[in-house]
Amino acid sequence: MTQSNLNYPVDVNKNTHLSAADIDIDARKQIRNMNDEYLLTAQELDELKIIYPGCQDDKSLNDYRELRTKILKAANNENFVCMISSLTPQAGTSHIAMNLAASIALDHSKTALVIDCNSYTSCLDNYLNHPPKFGLSHFLEGDTEKIEDIIYSSGIPRLRIIPSGIRTQHAAENFSSEKMEHFISMVKIRYPDRFIILDTPPIGRYAESQILASICDMTILVVRYGKTTPSQVQVGIDLIGNGKLAGIILNDK
Repeated sequence: MTQSNLNYPVDVNKNTHLSAADIDIDARKQIRNMNDEYLLTAQELDELKIIYPGCQDDKSLNDYRELRTKILKAANNENFVCMISSLTPQAGTSHIAMNLAASIALDHSKTALVIDCNSYTSCLDNYLNHPPKFGLSHFLEGDTEKIEDIIYSSGIPRLRIIPSGIRTQHAAENFSSEKMEHFISMVKIRYPDRFIILDTPPIGRYAESQILASICDMTILVVRYGKTTPSQVQVGIDLIGNGKLAGIILNDK
């Protein structure tokens, strides 16, 4: 896996009435009190191809650590909402989203939340130890009003997952709703040491990703090595727009 230079300016706004010291103390307390329902073994993580300290694939571990460092630098070390999208299906966005989140969660002072925004080919359920009862679509369509109902342990310390929920014909409308914008803002501001990764469908094919690009802080575009033309890549960059492209990952796996 290779990645481009990610040193692009990113505007990350945080609104809070608490002092920086209060936020830091409260956030560290929340992180210490996080309970994991279960933890994956090293063998299970290797099978899922998820990085962890001492994992067999040390090259990928270092690659994702480098990617994390560049993104944190672009965000001035503040928490962010980062969208992972692609130009074509099966580009590996879910795998990259999970490993980027895992690399962030390696830091004991940070947590990561991966949100599955791809109801067409949802993959994040595969990382849960049991089928989820609720997901993002249930929350946005009012089947549950509690965010806690849709957040699940991942088996990785300090990493949580929100599954996509049921496939719906109203995904574009859900994502463009005021409720979605408020939800993203709330989960970001409420936990200042939580970094949010959105796993989305190909931006060139689905309006949902183009909508989500407008409410995230930055976007990483995943390109299948040798499977995409320069003109297709440029289309993806144009669709992201507004200077929100953090970088391009050439995925050859």
